[in-house]
Amino acid sequence: MAHTPFKTVGMVGLGKMGGAIAKALVAQGTKLFAFDPNLKQSPIEGVSLVSTLDALEKEAGLFVIAVKPNLVEPVLGEFTKPAIFVSIAAGISFGQLVNAAPKGSTCVRVMPNLPLVSNRGAMGYFCEDEAVSHTERLFYGMGETIRIGKESLMDAVTGLSGSGPAYVLTFLQAMAEAGLQEGLSYEESLGLAMETIEGTLVYFRDLRSKHHTLHPMEVRNWVTSPGGTTIHGLDALERGGFSTAVRDAVRRATERSKELGKG
Repeated sequence: MAHTPFKTVGMVGLGKMGGAIAKALVAQGTKLFAFDPNLKQSPIEGVSLVSTLDALEKEAGLFVIAVKPNLVEPVLGEFTKPAIFVSIAAGISFGQLVNAAPKGSTCVRVMPNLPLVSNRGAMGYFCEDEAVSHTERLFYGMGETIRIGKESLMDAVTGLSGSGPAYVLTFLQAMAEAGLQEGLSYEESLGLAMETIEGTLVYFRDLRSKHHTLHPMEVRNWVTSPGGTTIHGLDALERGGFSTAVRDAVRRATERSKELGKG
């Protein structure tokens, strides 16, 4: 069945993530109205900036709340009519959204990540059954959307995929600097590192489409010869605590998401 985008959507906040979602929606043909008190004019072509939340409320029936966590509840409290509210704030629970929004509203808690602007986002969301179709329709074409069955796991989504692009970019920079240290130019090293990361993921995804239970370590073993260069490189990674550091990063970001919800 063909995708039918929402005719109009309202958005509160046009920061990095809100702006990315706005661009994706406009590209699909959605008429987007936005309120952001920090802006005097819209930085995104196709987005109509309004001067008050009252004005925004008159324009749509679905609103993306893309403000900092401490502002989500006050913003929802300004709305007067029930609507569909989609919050992208870390740490703000589904219950907090329902309690703050006008009675009778439909609420969704979602954690997107920035690659959605390139249609490669990884988004986990939690909502009641009646909101699933709205959520899938809103984020259609922006990447992978996964409904999370237990809301308590949304903080883990934040720690893993929400913050994940920063981990990947840090790894990318470390690889590029390593090549630079060994004598490659920065541009040569960065180009090789980017293609290695992207190419490996495409290769593994293709393999897994044919063998659904294939584990990353199985494929890693294919390119790890006894006594070769790769096993020595992997040994250095593990002696440096690489795997533990990645797990710790996800854990700490998850904990921080929980802390944000407590205020």
